[in-house]
This record gives sequence, structure tokens and C-alpha cells, in this order.
Amino acid sequence: MTARITGLALLGIGATVAVLVHAAPTMGQFDADSEAPIEITADNMEWFHDEQIAIARGNADAVQGRYTLSADVLTAHMTEAADGTTNQISRLDAEGSVVLTTPEETASGRSGTYDVEQKIAVLVGSVVLTQMDNVLRGERLVMDLRTGRSRLEGGPPVNAETTGDGRVRAIFTPGDPAQ
Repeated sequence: MTARITGLALLGIGATVAVLVHAAPTMGQFDADSEAPIEITADNMEWFHDEQIAIARGNADAVQGRYTLSADVLTAHMTEAADGTTNQISRLDAEGSVVLTTPEETASGRSGTYDVEQKIAVLVGSVVLTQMDNVLRGERLVMDLRTGRSRLEGGPPVNAETTGDGRVRAIFTPGDPAQ
């Protein structure tokens, strides 16, 4: 069974990730996706009217244009639109096996948040960012979509899956000079 909720808001939380590895997509490319509706699908979904949140559980995906945010659980926080007639997503929280896929890269972590109003996205917990053959690892990835800047931060290992000294690690693979 698939549950759906559609709202007009900005997802695109991976639009600036590529700035760490390669030239980022232009903001014009991102703007085209930001006008697309967000469709959330999951195995089941609950709507809490008083709290204005929708919780999607089980194989949850939020798709907007070419951007997809997947997690075990996605929570959409809604606010009333300026015209007072519709709700729109103001924040998306992702928990468990979080994966953000964009046309240029993939980022994964344990949890994530996208603040639609501030245009700030954060992935935390054993973050892995890949673009083609390049791989970056850290504990916290912060993306500011207004400025186009992204920051990958290290931190102390949090469990047996993370090893090392808590520093950010990157492997950059040289590309074909013709590309």
C-alpha cells in the first residue's frame, strides 16, 4: 500500500552538495525543481491535524523534480500558506537510512533535516557523499542553498561503524582529461 501527500514547497536539499567535489548545478537548475510539487510516498502515513504534521513510515520517499529524499521515516511539518487556503511543507525531518539523491551526487546519513524556509539542509551520522568516483566521509553535512556553500564536518566516532580519528576523509579520483 502506498500513501501519498503532495504539497508545494522546496526540497532539493542536494543542490549544493556538489560544490564540495565538483562544480555545483546552477541555481537556475535548482529553481526549476523548487517549483515542482513534493510527493511523499510510503508504506503508511499518518496525519496529525492539530500538530500540522504528516509522518510517512516504511520506504518513505519525498520527490521534487529530480531530487529524492528517502528514509525509514519522513516527517513533513506543515504551515499555512500566505493565502490562507492551503498548507505547505516548512520542514522535512528524515530518520533512519537517509539517502539524498540528486542528478549529480548521492549523500547518506543516519538522519537529516531540511528547513524549507531557511533553505538549510543537514545530514548527520556517518555521512557519505559520493559524486562519480569521488567519496567524502564525515559526521555532519550542512548545505546552505541560498549561498551555494556546503560544509562537511568531522566528529568523534559514534559507534562501531565509524572508525578513525573523527576527521573528514575524502578520496578524489582523477577524471578523464577529455571530460
